[in-house]
Amino acid sequence: MTMRIAAGKNTKLGGRYNVYWNVPTESCHKRGFNFSHLNEIGIVQNTGDLFKGDKIVILYDPGLFPAIINGNDRNGGIPQNGDIELHLKKLKSDLDKFVPDKKFNGIGIIDFEHWRPIWKENWSSLDIYRRRSIENERKKHPFLTNGEIEKKARASFEKFANSFITKSLNLVINERPRGKWGYYAFPYCFNFTPKNPQMKCNREVQKDNDRSQWMYRISQVLYPSLYLQQNKLSVDKRAKLIQGRTEEAIRISLKGKNVIVLPYISFKYQDTFNFLEKADMSNSILIPKKVGSSGVVIWGSTKDVNTNKKCEKLDQYTKEVIYAVMKKIND
Repeated sequence: MTMRIAAGKNTKLGGRYNVYWNVPTESCHKRGFNFSHLNEIGIVQNTGDLFKGDKIVILYDPGLFPAIINGNDRNGGIPQNGDIELHLKKLKSDLDKFVPDKKFNGIGIIDFEHWRPIWKENWSSLDIYRRRSIENERKKHPFLTNGEIEKKARASFEKFANSFITKSLNLVINERPRGKWGYYAFPYCFNFTPKNPQMKCNREVQKDNDRSQWMYRISQVLYPSLYLQQNKLSVDKRAKLIQGRTEEAIRISLKGKNVIVLPYISFKYQDTFNFLEKADMSNSILIPKKVGSSGVVIWGSTKDVNTNKKCEKLDQYTKEVIYAVMKKIND
């Protein structure tokens, strides 16, 4: 496969291309498998192979972001009904629990996915936030037209979503100032989707990302998601998906201050849960490097390492596939 890749410029962490390990393999230790050997091939890993440690920490749904979970409202359900002080208090508590070292100087990720701060990007299962916001405004303004109500709902939702996103990020940056923080999955691209079956993010999505500079001006790292599905696309198209999403993150990073770009990748396909083929793992790590990323973050879930067999297979995969890709970087 030959692809033309225009390399961008992005701030490097320590002047090298960093591959981070964000997999809870510490649970494999009791099963007789220790993944500390990954550090020997240049993968950045927490000391002792801890999931939350000195090099990388991911905070899953921290604090009390307003959310609708299984039909139940948490902290008001929608941003405009949420108590932000209650959320920030819980966020600080979670930060102190999971990142107790105030001198933490690794990378930090806030993983919040219940809603997106851009109104029109809340589709499918997230559409409930738009519907609830419209209901909220209709109660306040029963005599307005549907169009007027939706306009008010959008403005209110985005205003308060902005507030929750920015104040949360500011809090973790202020509390752990030596770390480098950002939100998982941003910026979005939505390439190779039914509405955009192409490599490049469409112009409307790019405009939305440009309109989100309020978030990217604060972010210290962008963590776009490059997770792959095995059945929907060919290997070539999966490579283009990786390239298009990374290029959009680089484009955003170069607006204003030079934000670090560290895409999230996975060693498993999200539809079949098979391990990535060698070509896909190689592309997941090397294409972002060619485009200008500072590195990548390899992610895995607890379900990937909760049995002896799974730990054994992952250990084998790292030695047979990931080692070979890392050798290309190190050479």
